[in-house]
Amino acid sequence: MSTSYRAAFTSDFRNASLARKSIASFASVCGFTESEVADIRLAAGEALGNAVEHGRSARSSGFSVRCTFADDELIIEIRDNGHGFSAILSDAAPPPGRERGLGIFLMRQLMDQVTYAHNGTLVRMARKRHVEALEQRA
Repeated sequence: MSTSYRAAFTSDFRNASLARKSIASFASVCGFTESEVADIRLAAGEALGNAVEHGRSARSSGFSVRCTFADDELIIEIRDNGHGFSAILSDAAPPPGRERGLGIFLMRQLMDQVTYAHNGTLVRMARKRHVEALEQRA
């Protein structure tokens, strides 16, 4: 089965919520368990929040979402029009007391792969549907 979902939104936090729900629904249709969908929803929500908060530029605002599912793997791409960032990304948790930076850490913990392109204006997250999810659906 190969399927996809694509949408564009204006930079409004209400639209981030709508996009998060759409991504979760797509993951559910693709056969992920409720627990997996919850993880995907949270990871997507962090990326979408970043896109809305940091994705504005003088020429354009808004963000787009593209999801594909093939070979038991969900790929989520979220693109914004911001200036990006040049932070060094790691899998380490942010230091205690730090108020920012937990979102990237959460995305990396919840998804199988998280990568950035175009100075961070494109985040790509991947999550495999595991055998347990298929067995629970049978």
